[in-house]
Amino acid sequence: MAAGKTLQDKVAVVTGGASGIGRMTALTLAGEGARVTVADVNLEGAQSVAGEIQSMGSEGQAVETDVSRSSDVARMVDQTIAAYGKIDILVNDAAIAAGGALAELTEEEWDRVLAVNLKGPMLCCKAVVPHMLRQRSGVIVNLSSGSGFRPSGASLAYGCSKAAIAHLSRSLAHQLAPDNIRVNTVAPGLTDTPMTRKNWATAEELKKRAVSSNIQNPMGVVMEPQDPANAVLFLVSDAARYVTGQTLHVNAGSWLS
Repeated sequence: MAAGKTLQDKVAVVTGGASGIGRMTALTLAGEGARVTVADVNLEGAQSVAGEIQSMGSEGQAVETDVSRSSDVARMVDQTIAAYGKIDILVNDAAIAAGGALAELTEEEWDRVLAVNLKGPMLCCKAVVPHMLRQRSGVIVNLSSGSGFRPSGASLAYGCSKAAIAHLSRSLAHQLAPDNIRVNTVAPGLTDTPMTRKNWATAEELKKRAVSSNIQNPMGVVMEPQDPANAVLFLVSDAARYVTGQTLHVNAGSWLS
């Protein structure tokens, strides 16, 4: 491994790492020297990303993980410790979107979205933090969304789960700061991912959303997964060594705070 990489000798876990922002985050961290566990319910996709990491000359492994199940999370952590001996970085990206506005939203959809998008990150933090406490260092980044800050009736459960993620980060940041564990949030705006393409299948449709909709941004762009991945890289690096409890919006101006 070449010297000078910002995450050399670090070990990272990236949930939701099989595709989209999670995939690009895993590749970006690996490119900076991290050894990466790619955790996803889609094992084949996670194995593909781990293979990409290995082809870069870095170390990566795939672990099939449903983050809403504590047994899966525990196995993911155990396999990471067995392979790499420690965990320095946790990126909680795994998420789903289901259900619509209040009238159409079912109880089952609400429960499933909150189980994956909010309970999942909590379970991952709960399982990883004891290892970070023992080494008195660590960084956690939780992925939120512009939907968690800009009210929309289109996907009530998803928006509520992503709003709660930011508060989870702030709460953990306050609790864990004395032990040199930082916790932050990245909130992407409109990004071209497989999840986004389920709603807007073409580049033209995405561009229209960017320039003439309730989620438009003044730069008029659709971001690539690399954009929020770069924000994660900054937050887990020593360049952000005193940044904790913050939400970094990566949205080309669609939400200004």
